[in-house]
Amino acid sequence: MSAAKRGAPPRLTPAIVRRLAAELQQRRAGPGLRAFVMTAEDIPEIAAMSATAFGEEALPPAKLRFYRERAHALAIGLRRKDAIVSYTLVELNRRQRRVYVVETCTRAGEQGRGHASWLRARMAGIAYRLGYRTQTTHVRLSNTAAQELNRRAGMVLVRAIADYYDDGETGLYLARALTAADDDS
Repeated sequence: MSAAKRGAPPRLTPAIVRRLAAELQQRRAGPGLRAFVMTAEDIPEIAAMSATAFGEEALPPAKLRFYRERAHALAIGLRRKDAIVSYTLVELNRRQRRVYVVETCTRAGEQGRGHASWLRARMAGIAYRLGYRTQTTHVRLSNTAAQELNRRAGMVLVRAIADYYDDGETGLYLARALTAADDDS
């Protein structure tokens, strides 16, 4: 049976992405901030932020283009004036109805203002409305800031995975159910 016949979430068509972008633009994100859905024009700036924050594990422009063009991922973010200050990127697994948080990043100088939490809450609501029911991610054992963000987002530890990262560091696999309470539309 195909994913569509089992009630899988829809593919991210350009019309759906435009609707999500319009919905996000109507949301109050904070003083001087505007919410957006990633477009091709945003890729260089997001790739640069990723490189600054994540070094060798950063998402290069080609990978970001792949995510965007294959319609199996969604990135939303916040801008202050013309600069992107924070974003979150998720992979969408329609068959499993699972959203995997690939990366969440906030520019230095903007951290600690709740931007990442705001984006993650909006993404959970979007995902739930689209038909996704689980959210997962992996986090480095040493990344306590990401662990705290995920805890605030309702994610819980499922298991620790020794040697998960290329450098041998343990990865923490976190998950949570998406529910109607996430739909804040």
